[in-house]
Amino acid sequence: NHVSSICSTWGREHFKTFDGDVYQFSGACEYNLASDCHEAMQEFSVHMRREQNDGNPTVAYVVVTINDLAFHLTKEAVTVNGQTVTLPYYNSGVQVENNAVYIKLQSQVGLVVMWNGDDAVMVEVDRDYANRTCGLCGDYNGVPVYNELIYNDRIISHIEFGNNQKVHHPNDDCEDPFEEFGELEDVPAVDSCEEFKTTCNQMLHSEPWSPCAQLIDPAPYVQACAQDMCGCSNRTNDTCVCSTLSEFSRQCSHAGGMPPNWRTPEFCAKQCPYNMVYEESGSPCMDTCTHQDTSSLCEEHRMDGCFCPTGTVFDDISMRGCIDQSECQCKHGRIYNSSEGYQQDREICTCFQGRWSCEYLQGPATCAVEEGSHITTFDGKSYTFHGDCYYTLAKVESKDASSPKFTIQVQLVPCINHQFDTCLKALKILFWIPILLKIDGCIVRNYL
Repeated sequence: NHVSSICSTWGREHFKTFDGDVYQFSGACEYNLASDCHEAMQEFSVHMRREQNDGNPTVAYVVVTINDLAFHLTKEAVTVNGQTVTLPYYNSGVQVENNAVYIKLQSQVGLVVMWNGDDAVMVEVDRDYANRTCGLCGDYNGVPVYNELIYNDRIISHIEFGNNQKVHHPNDDCEDPFEEFGELEDVPAVDSCEEFKTTCNQMLHSEPWSPCAQLIDPAPYVQACAQDMCGCSNRTNDTCVCSTLSEFSRQCSHAGGMPPNWRTPEFCAKQCPYNMVYEESGSPCMDTCTHQDTSSLCEEHRMDGCFCPTGTVFDDISMRGCIDQSECQCKHGRIYNSSEGYQQDREICTCFQGRWSCEYLQGPATCAVEEGSHITTFDGKSYTFHGDCYYTLAKVESKDASSPKFTIQVQLVPCINHQFDTCLKALKILFWIPILLKIDGCIVRNYL
């Protein structure tokens, strides 16, 4: 359960702080969503801005600053310090990737930011940032309301709290949400949405959601659902409730639960590329043809998204979607099908279900005696040996009729002029017949 380290925003301007407060703030400016505010030098900051799209609020962009790197995420592109980059992007301990559902930024400073390209943004921080954050996500002090909606012993409204997180830019003419004097809650709006509570309550308290309701209190999400339906331009459209149901499903996964597959082709459907399928809770580490054991080593939290059906892996070589592992190809300069291969120098490699199986062909090897005492083995091991006798240098048994066995012996003796050195006096080669090669160059056959 890592709900307490996650802040999120979704739907019609709903927010959940690290400490669990759920509130609504309809600001249209750029706001500090979450930042490291413990010291003057911030390790990170996450800003965001919403806009209206056909009457429905959506996130226009997200800006993540980590030390001296500024990432600007939009639906169309990702820029780093003003320069457009292609994904996946890896630099200075930061990884940015785009899967079928989310743009995900992950940093070694202990920060994960995920945006679905529409209405929902999630920020997860390490527990080291407890009581160190500020912004719309709150201070992460473990105490709901305190320091967010109760500040210096004074109760403040969601609107005042949200306006305090505004990021001021020159020539930015956006206006703060209007707040009546003395107004602490947007009571009229809430009251006018009460009629939708019954529908939302029935959905989130239904039997399929019961495992999640035991982990996450549905009440704030029932309220958010009612507000979504109340503000939706087409209240007969089921999509008015999709955002909050999606968020409740995500929170259930964060809490360690298994949300139901509540979507249907007619209700809040999600489209996936290739032949992938949408799941409410799956491993974000997907097995591929080039990385077939990723899921078994995965330590990341489960999340919603597009996944390959059970028993298949994603073809990241020829991009054919989800395939059986036996159909995986290999790549080495070009693409090879399973059972195809190549030879390079003395190495023969064969592709087998996406993995290379290589065999090294044994070539000629050399054994040597140099300067009478310096010996190098066939395997390249070198050592020094001083002797005064005949020694077997190599002995090879017969492999077949065309390769008879042989033995090579050397005679090592103390050198005449250098008594502390060893000299090679003779080399004896035993084939079919004994041959003696003397130091003076004479060859003696059948000397035995």
